[in-house]
Amino acid sequence: MATRSFIARYNPDTNDYTAIYCHWDGYPTGVGLALRDNYSYDEAVQTLLGFGDISALRDTLEETKQEAFKVTRGEDTPALTFDFQSDMVAHYRKCWCEYGYIWSPTQFAEDGSGEWSCLSLNVQTVNLYELENANV
Repeated sequence: MATRSFIARYNPDTNDYTAIYCHWDGYPTGVGLALRDNYSYDEAVQTLLGFGDISALRDTLEETKQEAFKVTRGEDTPALTFDFQSDMVAHYRKCWCEYGYIWSPTQFAEDGSGEWSCLSLNVQTVNLYELENANV
């Protein structure tokens, strides 16, 4: 059974969000830790979102690209843009997502740094930086 999630980037220049759907392993100990450990700079996040919706998030961009719906299903499902976080959450709740991950780039950082936040769409906040292998 899938644990659906969405992966998003807050765009500080346009004050909106770009997001994709991820079908498998959306728990914080799955997608959450993979994002925190392997997608911790802005260029990687933007490249990931450029794949569009994905079946699964893997440890590298090359592996994840093979999980894009374009590859696995032959479907072109590009990232969506939302003006408000609440609209994004409402959209992905309709897709049965249980978790959402939002990348916020550090403003004025030249190194591409930022921070992930995790939303439980069942109204629970999870701190990915305090999480190791807990069952959430």
